[in-house]
Amino acid sequence: MNHGLRLGCVLALLSGMCVAQSPSQLQALRVPRTIELSFDGSRLWYKLGQNSWEVETGPNSRPKRSDKREVVPAEKSPAVHGTPRLSSPRKSPDRNKVAYLDAEQPYGPLLLFCHFGEQKERSTPRPVSRMPIIDFQWALDSNSFWVIAADGADEPVGRLDLNGRFEPITQGAAMRRAGGLVAAADVVAWVQSDDSHHGTIWVRDRTGRSRVLVDPNPAIARWNLGTQEVVRWKNGHGEELQGILAKPAGRARFPLVVDPYSSWRNRFLHIPVLGNYAFVKAGFAVFFPDHRAPHTFPAMSFGEAYVGTSKDRDPVDLLTDDVMTGINALVRSGIADPDRLFLYSSSNGASAINQLLTQTRVFRAALSHGGVSNWLGYYQTRRPLGDETIPGFLGGRKPDDSPELYHRISPLFHVDKIVTPLLLVIGEKDTRFDDTMRFYQALRRAGSPVSLVTYPDEGHELSTAARAEQHVRKAVEFFRSSAPSTKR
Repeated sequence: MNHGLRLGCVLALLSGMCVAQSPSQLQALRVPRTIELSFDGSRLWYKLGQNSWEVETGPNSRPKRSDKREVVPAEKSPAVHGTPRLSSPRKSPDRNKVAYLDAEQPYGPLLLFCHFGEQKERSTPRPVSRMPIIDFQWALDSNSFWVIAADGADEPVGRLDLNGRFEPITQGAAMRRAGGLVAAADVVAWVQSDDSHHGTIWVRDRTGRSRVLVDPNPAIARWNLGTQEVVRWKNGHGEELQGILAKPAGRARFPLVVDPYSSWRNRFLHIPVLGNYAFVKAGFAVFFPDHRAPHTFPAMSFGEAYVGTSKDRDPVDLLTDDVMTGINALVRSGIADPDRLFLYSSSNGASAINQLLTQTRVFRAALSHGGVSNWLGYYQTRRPLGDETIPGFLGGRKPDDSPELYHRISPLFHVDKIVTPLLLVIGEKDTRFDDTMRFYQALRRAGSPVSLVTYPDEGHELSTAARAEQHVRKAVEFFRSSAPSTKR
């Protein structure tokens, strides 16, 4: 197979010569951010951009523009005792129970709690279920809930009863949190992003059937997105992990872009600074391993069962084991070409890239956008602002009692180990700009193959479609120009 031809296609793609979506088209997709149901669940209102729409929830309904809607009187939230993360206290329809979301640990998952009558001030509440819950509404019977839960790469919607029994009403892994969850008269609606839709409003109607009610991005159906699936593998400790794999159609060994951002659901891949379909259209497979490096707060995203005993291990070893065993599984299965492995991500994912490059030389090239290279310096900068996030993900350990740990997780102090060609990208208004510049300078002094791109007038994210196009183009050009790494 002519791999140079496949990689070259992306340049035509980005200039409009390939019949496919561009990063700017991906970024322009529309998502309803709020949805509301009428009292009886017969109508739904949603907003796209500045326009408001109304649609009946029955079959064969069509949306229409509408600035009028039923306004549900705001109800005073019941008083509930809990942690600073407590949210969404709601009375049951029969007014005899109160449910709410809260966490047992500062960086643990949100769980659903429920109590009958008045809550005793010193009582120790017990969650309805150990399943992490993203959002909930009371069901009409007052003895169960409609919930969006978190289950690995999926965010299933279903009914959760007071005994903790969960019955899903959705099929297939997807992200379903974007517009929240609404319910009225046991009609339930949510906004879904999956491997073939983005921003679709789904409804579970009066018949109990779940279906698409509104698709704000019908053009996606005409795009060739390749294939996408949830993949599973076991790490060096025998623990099963999950991730997402998107790749071109067909059977071949593909160059593999690895995005180690983690906390990933099986959603539509449209964010330019993260792995996206532009790479798939260029002939790359894209892998999103849901690793458990502590800086990604895995318990908050996936729950305690997924984290297991990994929280007690060396953070860098944990990251490397989780990610590299996933890559090795794709190589063994004949999907990934071991001579053409790349790293590409932003923010938390970029921080993971910086750490991975100190542990392995198997990658051909890497692009790191807006990551952290010096967690000690980052903590010293944030601490005067009252930010204790870093000790939070390190189990309460601070530089005063664990200086070796902060040194260990900071790639700035290990630049001599980085030999992979690295492109650092940072917005000049990003609060991490100084950290990136110090990392770049240290890499230069160490003789590491590093390049730097700065974006004027940009912060931590990219603000325009043109900049998104530029960013992806730079990534592909950089990957193409990087000589293959020597096998080790």
